[in-house]
Amino acid sequence: MTNNKRLLFLISLGSILEYYDYAIFIYLAPVIGHELIPVQNQLINLILSYAIFAIGAFFRPLGGLVFSHFGDTRGRSTVFIYTILFMALPTLAIAFIPGISQIGILATVLLISFRVLQGVAIGGEVPGSIVFGYETAAPKYKALNSSIVVMGTNIGFFLASMVCMLLANLHFSFSSWRLAFVLGGFFGIASYFLRKSLTETSAFIQYKESISHEEVPLGILFKQYKKSVLQLIAIGGFLASTLAVFTFYMPVYLSTFYHFPMSKLMGFNSFTIIIFIIGSLIAGTFDKYFAKKFFLVFIPVFAVCVFSLFKIYALLGLNQIFIIHIVALLSIGIVCGRLPVLCATFFPVGVRYTGIAFVYNISFGIIAGSTQMFLTWLIKITNLLWIPGVYLSVFAILAFIAMQSITNSKLINYQH
Repeated sequence: MTNNKRLLFLISLGSILEYYDYAIFIYLAPVIGHELIPVQNQLINLILSYAIFAIGAFFRPLGGLVFSHFGDTRGRSTVFIYTILFMALPTLAIAFIPGISQIGILATVLLISFRVLQGVAIGGEVPGSIVFGYETAAPKYKALNSSIVVMGTNIGFFLASMVCMLLANLHFSFSSWRLAFVLGGFFGIASYFLRKSLTETSAFIQYKESISHEEVPLGILFKQYKKSVLQLIAIGGFLASTLAVFTFYMPVYLSTFYHFPMSKLMGFNSFTIIIFIIGSLIAGTFDKYFAKKFFLVFIPVFAVCVFSLFKIYALLGLNQIFIIHIVALLSIGIVCGRLPVLCATFFPVGVRYTGIAFVYNISFGIIAGSTQMFLTWLIKITNLLWIPGVYLSVFAILAFIAMQSITNSKLINYQH
């Protein structure tokens, strides 16, 4: 393995683990809630499971700010090496929480505590992956290397879907959902030892040599780059919400409200995630073709199509849904594949880790993390199964407005 390929592999380990952890909690929320949350009503229990997941997501910005501060002032490598270990240990611990039949409400308290610890660690992990992928790449490969980080996240989705599909079809003496967390925990611990050889990026070394005194990165970010932060959160929120709906939420949504078999849904979801990965690689390879005009056409067309789709799910068979989702995930993969390089190039070296962490954790942390809880609650109080279409349309409008204020050159000319 060449040094560059090895580096990309080490960078991607954290994003694989993050989204593996992310996905297994969402996919297994019904059974986790049944064993660890003392509420009998199935739908309310599911909402509470998603709420606990969202609590962890709400702590991601805090973790992102802490880790990114040290990443922008002390160096990328040390922070990046340890975030994956901090992610892995709570994941492993969740697998061994006794059930409510043994320790009662304490099981729920422990689940919340470990989710908070996960959220804090995750807040610094993927931003670090994006920084490493971007700063270690030659100019013509910055988009591709950044999209490979996204590919890593979707490999995590894929692995989670495959594991959950197997668990849905097989029976073990150890509670099946716990095995998924054991696998994630050991994968993260092994990744930590593999990552210990990482060295500092040359871009950060040059930056440290060029400054005479240090400033607080967060202060600089909101003093000088507030507009970029708002633009990227609007775009990232649209991408995060669509990703959350069509990968994490869709199997539970279709099985809960339309009664399709979960085992088949997980198998289909695994395949559509591969399509997403292909879309991300297309975005990284042909990035110049996916600039302002593309986004201005794609966003409204996608919003209209998705809103229409949620109005007709009851009329569709599983194979028809599968074909539609292939097209949807390919397009979502392309636009999501563009986000990491845009986040990295919108911010200079001195605030890059902090800027990416803030944008990423608001959009893919809070927004994506609360989507499942919010939509399930809205459907419960309105009895409208097409609510997700409205939800995604709101984010599409915000992203379209933000894209209007960004110049085309800023989307394709990447700074050091």
